[in-house]
Amino acid sequence: MPRKILNPSLKANLSRMLKIHFLYIFVLSIQIIVFDAGKLIEPVVVLRRWILVLSSLVAFTFLWYVIQKKNVSQDILRRVVLSLIVVDVTIASFYVYTQRGMASKAVFLYIMPLLVAACMQRKKALLSASVFCVAAYLISVIAYFNLNFNEGYKIELYGEAGFYSAMLILIALALWIVVRPRKNS
Repeated sequence: MPRKILNPSLKANLSRMLKIHFLYIFVLSIQIIVFDAGKLIEPVVVLRRWILVLSSLVAFTFLWYVIQKKNVSQDILRRVVLSLIVVDVTIASFYVYTQRGMASKAVFLYIMPLLVAACMQRKKALLSASVFCVAAYLISVIAYFNLNFNEGYKIELYGEAGFYSAMLILIALALWIVVRPRKNS
């Protein structure tokens, strides 16, 4: 028998967040179409982006289906949150890497897993997600820098990576201020 849901708003928040993720996939798809039509990205990158976006769509659809059940346990909802965060971090990291690492504007996409973690209304979840985002971001920019030497300066790498890593943690802390449960006085 499934355990009783301890945070009844989590299911509703996740349902809303998954709807936003479907719009997210739509926006990413439009960007791929526009960039491909304008020949801004190589055909192999277009293919890889379509594979990532459509795989993510399948994952989001499956997760949406899981939370539509009537008696979903708290553990299942937590797994859905973790799965969403992993997929979102994968998307953001892929986009950062394929858009020239530290020069990429796709660092903004790391907001999505932080918003998903905020659904939990737990400080640990937000901080853990931000550390995961920072680690994935650093891996993406450092890998791009090392595999594509002479596209930037090492000091620029450290400056950009440090700045955006700190910003991701600050955004997580700001989200905590907004979503933390309040005790009625």
